[in-house]
Amino acid sequence: MKSGYMSRVQARAEEMLSRHGFLGVPMETFDQGGRRQLIALLHEGLSPESKVLDIGCGCLRTAYWLIHFLDPGCYYGIEPARQRVEYGLQYLFTSEEVRLKQPQFDFNPHFDSSVFGIQFDFFLAGSIWTHASKSQIEVLLDAFLRNSTPAGIFLTSYLPAQSSDDDYQGDRWVGTSHESDTPGVIRHSLTWIVEQCQRRGLQVQELPGEAFDSQFWLRIRHGSEHEPPRSALTHQGLRLRARSFLQRLRPGAKNFSHLCLYTGG
Repeated sequence: MKSGYMSRVQARAEEMLSRHGFLGVPMETFDQGGRRQLIALLHEGLSPESKVLDIGCGCLRTAYWLIHFLDPGCYYGIEPARQRVEYGLQYLFTSEEVRLKQPQFDFNPHFDSSVFGIQFDFFLAGSIWTHASKSQIEVLLDAFLRNSTPAGIFLTSYLPAQSSDDDYQGDRWVGTSHESDTPGVIRHSLTWIVEQCQRRGLQVQELPGEAFDSQFWLRIRHGSEHEPPRSALTHQGLRLRARSFLQRLRPGAKNFSHLCLYTGG
């Protein structure tokens, strides 16, 4: 990326955050963090017709990418801080884009995915388990079990606890929310997460490399009796899908490497 280059979505985000203050995500990596979450889902087989639930969608950092990529009516977001969603729609999208893509939102504070009445192909929780209590994580695992397809995938980012003292045991959300203006992050033990998944017949794997903002990805799916044929894209398939998407967002971006460099809009 050229020195000094700023994408349109980054410029819009900086205007939004400068006017309305901290909205739960860092300004300097707004564009990059959202884009990397889209790339992670593409690696797991995301297609335009996939039904995606974006948990804690906030001011639509990742939704910007997903709503543009997905077919109309395929994006769903849960966010109790309603004002953040409204800011995201105001600054990151045109009214025509919203009308055409028909994103669906719910503002319940309980991670209740059943409100939409459908089964999802993907659950996404970017930078949610870095704030959620263990009881809230259990609610999300139960929601995935109940409201995802048999081949569904849950991608969630987290910060691994380095010791027992580092493993959050509180019963409340930590960080800004619809109820708090105090920032904060927490860590959870991978051993505890694995135990909770196994209790529910779910499989969990920590993916290699950094997810975004110094966090790491966990991939959760249903147990072996429901395990689908491997559908994640080959590198060539990922390039083709990225190229199609990028030509809609930014005609000058011609290959997968540009998805890492350009940021559309």
